[in-house]
Amino acid sequence: MAVLRECWVLTLATTVPDKAAPYATPLFYAVVPGEQGDGPRLIFASRPDTTHGRHLAEGPTTVAAGLYLETESIAELRGVQLRGEVVPLPPTAVAARAAYLERHPGAAALLRPDARERLYALTVTWAKLTDNRLGFGYKHEWSFAAPTRDEHRPPVPV
Repeated sequence: MAVLRECWVLTLATTVPDKAAPYATPLFYAVVPGEQGDGPRLIFASRPDTTHGRHLAEGPTTVAAGLYLETESIAELRGVQLRGEVVPLPPTAVAARAAYLERHPGAAALLRPDARERLYALTVTWAKLTDNRLGFGYKHEWSFAAPTRDEHRPPVPV
């Protein structure tokens, strides 16, 4: 799924179990490979006091996301729809922090030790690529094993 590395922003959709209204927010992310057959992991930074941060809480939280390369041409449309689980990462997740800052070096001030922002990892469990360059409506799907509750470990850098 090369398009994951070509895009910069994902739209994360969250919900609260006792409420019907979903919430979507754009987030910058970095991609790191999964481990032992897990799906890729998307690392993003956010504050726990935002609406989506409250939805994610201490996780794992099931979410959906989408990312697309902008174009005005339907024939050039490319993007990915995702489902997965998000967990907040501990401050000791050095490899995840390094991967995020390699892609977004301007975010270093946001991730200083006393900052309110924290890192989160979205482990992809399902993905559907749409790539109209390969034919109008071309789609390809992947499924990955959902991590067990104790498998949410910090990802390794790429």
